[in-house]
Amino acid sequence: MGRSPARQAMALVVAVLVATAMTIAATPGAAVAARAPALTLVGTAVYDVQPQQHRVHVTLALVVTNRTHETVTTRFVYDHANLAVLPGTTGFLATNNGSKVAVTVVSRSSRSTLLAIRFAKRLTSGHSTNLRLVFDLADPGGSPARRVRVGDALVTFPVWAFGTTGTPGSSVSVQFPTGYQVQVVAGQLAPAVTAADGTVSLTSAVLADPFKLSAYVVADRPAAFDQRPLVVAVGGRPASLVVRAWGDDAAWGRRVAGVLRVGLPVLAGLIGMPYPWTAPIGVEETIGRSIGGYAGVFDPASSTMRVAYDADPAVVLHEAAHLWFNGRLFADRWIVEGFATWAGEGAGSQLKLAGRPVALDATLRAAAMPLNAWPTPTAGQAAGPGEAYAYAASTDLARRIAALAGPRGLQATFVAAANHESAYDPAGSRSGSSQNASGTAGASGEQSSTDWRGLLDLLAERAGVDATALWRRWVVRPQELALLDARAAARADYAALRGAAGDWTLPTTVRAALTVWQFDAAETQMGGLRRVLARRDELTAAVAATDAGLQLPTNLRAAFEQGDVTAALSEAATERAIIDQVVAAARAARDPAAGGLLGRVGLLGQDPSGELAAARSSFAHGDLAGAQAGAIDARNLWVGAADLGGFRLRMIVAFVLVGLGVLIVGARLRPRPSRPRSD
Repeated sequence: MGRSPARQAMALVVAVLVATAMTIAATPGAAVAARAPALTLVGTAVYDVQPQQHRVHVTLALVVTNRTHETVTTRFVYDHANLAVLPGTTGFLATNNGSKVAVTVVSRSSRSTLLAIRFAKRLTSGHSTNLRLVFDLADPGGSPARRVRVGDALVTFPVWAFGTTGTPGSSVSVQFPTGYQVQVVAGQLAPAVTAADGTVSLTSAVLADPFKLSAYVVADRPAAFDQRPLVVAVGGRPASLVVRAWGDDAAWGRRVAGVLRVGLPVLAGLIGMPYPWTAPIGVEETIGRSIGGYAGVFDPASSTMRVAYDADPAVVLHEAAHLWFNGRLFADRWIVEGFATWAGEGAGSQLKLAGRPVALDATLRAAAMPLNAWPTPTAGQAAGPGEAYAYAASTDLARRIAALAGPRGLQATFVAAANHESAYDPAGSRSGSSQNASGTAGASGEQSSTDWRGLLDLLAERAGVDATALWRRWVVRPQELALLDARAAARADYAALRGAAGDWTLPTTVRAALTVWQFDAAETQMGGLRRVLARRDELTAAVAATDAGLQLPTNLRAAFEQGDVTAALSEAATERAIIDQVVAAARAARDPAAGGLLGRVGLLGQDPSGELAAARSSFAHGDLAGAQAGAIDARNLWVGAADLGGFRLRMIVAFVLVGLGVLIVGARLRPRPSRPRSD
């Protein structure tokens, strides 16, 4: 029997409503309907983290209510409900009041998966029914930065609440096995609670609107490492490392080892220094929050590099560059981080490894500060806005320094810093002091690393460039500007003094004062040294103006290079006096009286020329007392030669006369022989 027109119309109305029911589901964030929904869902979701299966198993209890009201002419019935769940979910199973029902995937996108859940029987106006839906949020593997990651060491995934927009009553709980430290990094869930058995749970309050909750959780726990030894030849030296990846993340170990294998030799070439470590370096996989929110850190004290599980190759290269750039080479944080990033970027560019360059944009510049004011991070303290600026600014400055110094100049600067050289010492020589420019000695007797002052000086002396303008713009605090002015004046005086000194080496005391930026002390010492050089020049002129055949001794130079100004000035005065005495002796030798007969007689048996030659030799060899005695003796001999000659001649005449007299007297007193008488 056929249907009446009224029944046919009612059937049409029901069919339309059933079709309409298929369109009411929405994803989180969808616009709220202008009127209350006719079909509402309230869900209680339980997320069970199952690391061994690499998944989160979700159990969802739904209360579905038909909130329509029938009229005499219209019935409102639903045969299914649509529900949006997380993207990438699988393994859907549903029951309706205990009976298994069909679940169909209507559509998938990167934002959600839309399901249609069939009712066991139609849901009429004013009635409710219970659905139970289970599904899996599986770890898909692949990218280390994937949103869903479920492993023994690390768990990350989004958390949704389920229900109808604007309908109160939904809730969420998340359950973790023992040992995890859980953090909610987005959305609002109650703090983690650890049960007596060690399991950890997160819960939400009963939600006024399920679409207001869209959270993201991160959990980690200590995991056993799979260790992989790695030896890389770096400039002829073996670099020994041990790569420690989580047991369920061998891909991280392979990826990081591959970057280090090709990156370390390139870094050594860019930096211009050999591989600096003999002890093995540990390279450990970690999570960013366990290292202060950074993507990687290097601890020289433990020889350990820790790199986040999702770090890109640029981070690995940056941390590898810290094998050179750390507190052992440079003291200031901005130098260490800036040049580590500079080297990492350079190596990444050569190797064509992906990495986003650090950029100093307008947002970061709003937090600008002098890099000398960049504080060392404190454990547990959130980084301020200046942290990101300082990282970017130090990198930008390192790039500028590299461009200014050029590859060879920059490498020479690094080598000098590694050798603990003072900028004012000859290139290649170690500093005589174990102090850096801040004047503090290294721990345990070790030489201190180079700070911002030492770096500026090394760039000037080893690379031959003046980076003062960069320091004024980027580095120094307002109270340090005066130091740069004092440095400029002291360096100008130092350059002039070094030019005046010629081949004489400026004393260590001056160079040490300049090294530690004690400019007042340096200026005082240089003033005294200038007086010494003036005396040296006077002595040189005095010697040149005579024909005394003198050669200046090295005594004055030795006193100058030792920085003993008092001794040097005393030495100069003594040398000048001796020069005068030698000149006087040489002048006496040319006195006509000394060359006359009397003079020649007076010098018989004397050798004033030998005395003068000995005096010259003693003077040249620094024996000032001997030189003085010789010059005086020679002069006295020449000056007294004529008198002595006259005395000698008189004595000779006297002796002759006396002899003659004696002969005459003797002759007279001699008895005469008797003659025989003749009778």
